[in-house]
Amino acid sequence: MKIILSAILLGLKPKPKLTISQWADEYRYIARGTSPEPGRWQTSRTPYVREIMDSFNQRTNTVVVMASSQVAKTEIGLNIAGYYMHEDPSPIMYLMPTDGLAEDFSKTRIQKTIDDTPVLRKLFKNNSRDGDNTISLKAFPGGYITIHGANTPTKLSSKPIRVLIADEVDRFPKMLAKEGDPLKLAIQRTTNFYNKKILIISTPTIAETSTIVEWFEKTDKRYYYVSCPDCEHEFVFNWEHVKYLKKESGDVVSESVHIECPACFYKISDNVKNEMVAKGRWVRTLPNRLIPGFHISSLYSPWVKLCDLANEFTEADKTKDRSKLREFFNLKLGIPFDESDEEIDVNALTAHRQFYDCELPNGVLYITAGVDVQDDRLALQFIGWGENEESWVLLYREIVGDPAQALLWSLLDEQLSYDFSFADGRKIGVGTTCIDSGGHFTDEVYHYVKTRSTNRIFAIKGSNKNIDGIPIISNPTKTNRAKINLFHLGTGTAKELIYHRLKIEHAGDGYVHFPREENKGCDEEYFKMLLSEKRTLIFEKGVKNFKWKKIYKRNEGLDTFVYALAALRIANPNMPHYKDRISKLIPAQAPKKSVKKTGRRVLSGGI
Repeated sequence: MKIILSAILLGLKPKPKLTISQWADEYRYIARGTSPEPGRWQTSRTPYVREIMDSFNQRTNTVVVMASSQVAKTEIGLNIAGYYMHEDPSPIMYLMPTDGLAEDFSKTRIQKTIDDTPVLRKLFKNNSRDGDNTISLKAFPGGYITIHGANTPTKLSSKPIRVLIADEVDRFPKMLAKEGDPLKLAIQRTTNFYNKKILIISTPTIAETSTIVEWFEKTDKRYYYVSCPDCEHEFVFNWEHVKYLKKESGDVVSESVHIECPACFYKISDNVKNEMVAKGRWVRTLPNRLIPGFHISSLYSPWVKLCDLANEFTEADKTKDRSKLREFFNLKLGIPFDESDEEIDVNALTAHRQFYDCELPNGVLYITAGVDVQDDRLALQFIGWGENEESWVLLYREIVGDPAQALLWSLLDEQLSYDFSFADGRKIGVGTTCIDSGGHFTDEVYHYVKTRSTNRIFAIKGSNKNIDGIPIISNPTKTNRAKINLFHLGTGTAKELIYHRLKIEHAGDGYVHFPREENKGCDEEYFKMLLSEKRTLIFEKGVKNFKWKKIYKRNEGLDTFVYALAALRIANPNMPHYKDRISKLIPAQAPKKSVKKTGRRVLSGGI
């Protein structure tokens, strides 16, 4: 009788609680096609995620993770969701930046995790075909999981939730019309639960406007320390510790890439790095803070090789393209990109001018043009491009006239059909041209480009937001009334790149050359127009963002440079191919200079 009673009492005892990492190791399976290592989950493969997940088993309500890609960031969220479905049933919200991303994530990650993890699959076996299991809502005994985008306010305020997983918060909309901050709206859904659990996780973007940086600053700031196998010095993997050699071509010597111990200079290879990570530990740098906050980069990832990171950084650094450098800092190092800019000295920039002594300096492989349409003139800039986007401003000028009249566009045809000459007489023409269609003469621009697409003359329209992060050129659309290919331009991103390159002091990758000859238009007024806007951090309705503001009355020098850069991105020329073609051109006697000394203005005639 005692044995039976003991058995009954044993059965009535609640099952022991597992930590989230223990639950994942015992039950979780990774679906094939969603990870480089499908099958049973092993926390030991990425040991730095153990403390992140198990923080939710403490009394803390909120955990913040600022991380790079390829560090099992998504798996953290999925393990937490799985745990609260099976081990501690609760209403859960998985919040993504947009409804489209949420729907895709539900299909490719949430549903596949449920299907491939037996204990989760059992929870949903009775409602797989009814209204309790849809793309955006999946019910299970004791709770449900809803998967939504942060761009739909009604979905953020419709259901109470105990567990909130806010994924990639830096890509959430900053504000929703008449509703406010979507992250705050979602957090409000948890207020009725004393035992609420909130994961805020993201790759950072720009330091000054990053949501994850703002949250991370409120935390105890934990970093993952490892011990050098040679001297046992503890340190955090940072990019400054990655060392490598370069070939004469500038390429990385792959076998030379290693992490260097900052104390004893011991060289750490990929294999040794992984062994160090397995023995590492999280250290609170601000232990008095109540919110746990974690930072981790792909330097710790078992799937990322050091030589690949070195090659990626070198490629981004070659062109001095800030958008590529930003991607590296954000996606690979998991750190925000500092966008604070020093102003460019106009006098220092004009001092960079040089005598070309020809129309086309050696090094130019491809020519683009940018055209800005004003009420009484066309502003026109020709730029020659070389390897790694080193550039030469060839000519800036303005054609005075009425854009509503055909004569002005005939004069533009003359300019764009001109062939520029090297010193030895070889000639090349303009490869691609972009014309702004966003002013008062949209129909005229559409009419002009419609019959000239074979000459690679295209209409563009700048983003009305004028902020960073929008690609310099997006795929063309034909939704305009003329049914032409209209390219949409990220003006803020283009201006950011141009201003960065204007700061480069030595000829080479990304450097901008300017002519000193008077008849090429690069006078004091040109440089004032080129530097006519300033990137400014503004606050609108409590939201921080960068916008470009005019600080000089005219900005055609900058705008036409932006359009010429856009033309280069549309063309995407194969520079080795053009280099070979130009080398095969037959030199001729150099022609006499045909440029009239008219400064920036020309009424008619050739260049």
